[in-house]
Amino acid sequence: MIFFIVLIALWTFPVITLLLFFLTKNKLSLRNNILKISVGLMVITVVGLFTNISTTSQKLDWILLTSIYFTICFVLWILVWQKYLIVKIITILIMIVVFGIGYLSSTIGIIGVGFVIGAYEPCEEKWLNDGLIYKEIGIGNAISDYRGKRVEIYKTISWLPLIEWKIKSKDYYDIITYTNQLSVNYKKAENKIYLSTSGYSQNEQKWITWNDVISLE
Repeated sequence: MIFFIVLIALWTFPVITLLLFFLTKNKLSLRNNILKISVGLMVITVVGLFTNISTTSQKLDWILLTSIYFTICFVLWILVWQKYLIVKIITILIMIVVFGIGYLSSTIGIIGVGFVIGAYEPCEEKWLNDGLIYKEIGIGNAISDYRGKRVEIYKTISWLPLIEWKIKSKDYYDIITYTNQLSVNYKKAENKIYLSTSGYSQNEQKWITWNDVISLE
């Protein structure tokens, strides 16, 4: 689903924003309101990226991320129709680059888009006690020479469960963590999360057990 959200944004936003520009040609107040809303969403998204604050909905997170591209497209169409020649020329050059990258990524580079999304999309999510959210993200892909998992711990609050922020992140490059499901045990008294798994190692030719502890202090 997330893949299609990004793909549709790359395909349609240049066209949608152009239509919005012409539809609001005689409605400048409406155009300004659309611009203010899109810029506001973009600012919120950028601040969230830098502060590791996001929503508890992956789909909403990616929709907010695509709002950055929407705003850029809309601003470019506004600038390209300005009366100053130098502004037009610079904007056209920027549009060629921005739209070109967007369409190339969503066509020829579509596999690359999938890899990028996969590097940030959790493959496992568990809600623990005390507003803690445990997430696993696979590290590596079909063409990588390494494999592993990134474990991220987020915190949310009961009266605003839509917002979360990252409090811990740890990478594991043990192949056993990549190929086996991790057992997660949160101990409130110790303020720690215990991880464990086991599996057969082809390299060592034996059954091995793996474990680790994430301290939340």
